[in-house]
Amino acid sequence: MEAAELIYRLQFLDGEQEKDFFEEIYEAYREEMYRKAYRILKNRHDAEDVVQETFVTLMDNLDVLRNNPPQKNWNYILTVLKNKSINLCKQRKRQTDQEVEDEALENVFDEALDDRFEKMERQELIAEALKHMNKSYRDILLLQYYHDMSIAEIAKVLGKSPDNVGHMSRRAKKKLGELLKKYGVESF
Repeated sequence: MEAAELIYRLQFLDGEQEKDFFEEIYEAYREEMYRKAYRILKNRHDAEDVVQETFVTLMDNLDVLRNNPPQKNWNYILTVLKNKSINLCKQRKRQTDQEVEDEALENVFDEALDDRFEKMERQELIAEALKHMNKSYRDILLLQYYHDMSIAEIAKVLGKSPDNVGHMSRRAKKKLGELLKKYGVESF
């Protein structure tokens, strides 16, 4: 809030007595209000805004201040000032949290999309490499990774010993790795 708005609102106070009373409060407490707000907000512009907003609130509630001793007025002013400062902190935190959350969400979607494309590319390259492997290696790898079968299960299906399937699986993975390197894939 700018000082211009405060000056504008000052003209709507009833009579010279109210204007004089408000100016007294303004002069008496302005600097200390700024220091208190700055201690809470740690930002010069925010502290200035909160002080101005507090004065607007005080202007609207001069009847609360009129017949009180200075210490009671200061306590009231300080309460309004602290509440406005804390509210601004919360508002800034929500904005910052939302910005961080939005950015994180954006990154998650970007990363997820990148990961999906990378995975699709890798799957296409693996499928292409599998086409160039001998049938027995290809079958073992498909049963092991596509159908999630254990070495023992594959041995049963193929009618081979588990040791033989294990050796073939290692050789098939090595061969697949070599083929994928040709396609530019370092690890799979």
